[in-house]
Amino acid sequence: MPKKAMWVTLGVRGNAGDALIYQTTRKLFDGLVDLDFRTVGDPKYVKFARTAPANVIIGPGGILARTNSARHVQRKFDAQWSRFDDSRMFVWSSGILETPREDELPILQKILRKSERIVVRASKEADFIRKVDPAAEPRMLPCSSLFTDRLLGTPKQVNDIVVVNLDAHLFTEENIANHPLRRFKAYAEAEGLEVRGMVNAYGDSNRYSLDLFPLIDADQALFHDVLATEPDSKTFNREYTARLQQVDDFGARYTGSRFAFGKRLHGWLPFLAFDQPAAFIGMNARQGMPNDYFGNYHFLAKVPRRARLGRDELDGMANSLIGKLNYFIHNEDRLSAEIAERREKLWGDMTSGAREFAEALR
Repeated sequence: MPKKAMWVTLGVRGNAGDALIYQTTRKLFDGLVDLDFRTVGDPKYVKFARTAPANVIIGPGGILARTNSARHVQRKFDAQWSRFDDSRMFVWSSGILETPREDELPILQKILRKSERIVVRASKEADFIRKVDPAAEPRMLPCSSLFTDRLLGTPKQVNDIVVVNLDAHLFTEENIANHPLRRFKAYAEAEGLEVRGMVNAYGDSNRYSLDLFPLIDADQALFHDVLATEPDSKTFNREYTARLQQVDDFGARYTGSRFAFGKRLHGWLPFLAFDQPAAFIGMNARQGMPNDYFGNYHFLAKVPRRARLGRDELDGMANSLIGKLNYFIHNEDRLSAEIAERREKLWGDMTSGAREFAEALR
């Protein structure tokens, strides 16, 4: 009989990547753990009882430190910490990607020291956890989104599309007319490919990027009307979340293309769930993940990462993306086979790791 656990998670809230890992995590642990989910937005985690349940799981995703969601979680745990005295705590598929702020450290150290099992998604996440708590022993397992196809049963589709997930600040009124990424778009089109945009969270688009890279069909239908108004973060999160609630299968956003380039983890990784070559172009702390998962950097495209990029840097970005797309096109079958073979091995690690995690519960 499955063990019971209170699970504090991000849920379907303002970020399509978080919604995807919420769905895939539920499927992964179906039959292993009887889960009582509490989301970041819940007013309190321990609602009526004097004490928390015997097992408390935190994760997956950016729920520990340096995110808005983490601040919600930290405040709730800090306010109710005494109620967790008799609970065993666990962290699933979460970590830290930047040095925590001073005000985050006390509650973060409490959580990590109390956690009997800590599972992270990347070697860098493990490094930061050890800096906060040198006694911690994090174990690395893949993010469940790498197995979106298996966990959600999303059928694979392939069309001549390149999906891009980019920063809104790359596109301005001053540079849009002759933006260097137009060269990337022109190269893709010369190879018979259409370039479409994906918006996973606030900051992924503005009116210039939407004109240059029309949204993928799933996003166009749900989000274009609100994105076109360029809402502030509060309005975006409210409206975007309302639309996310209408989605039954978040995996469907990640199939139907041939290649992808993403600055967010979930503007990149879930495409590989369908054995489609995709390149990560985001934050430095995540750039080790292609090597963590595949033992090489075939699925990384290093590009400049600053809020204000000059013309030379934008040219460099375009050149990098064109070079990687050229590599993908000319090695597509080999890379797809490599992804499929590696995912088969990682799936075994993932399922056995999930079983061991569940067995560790009281």
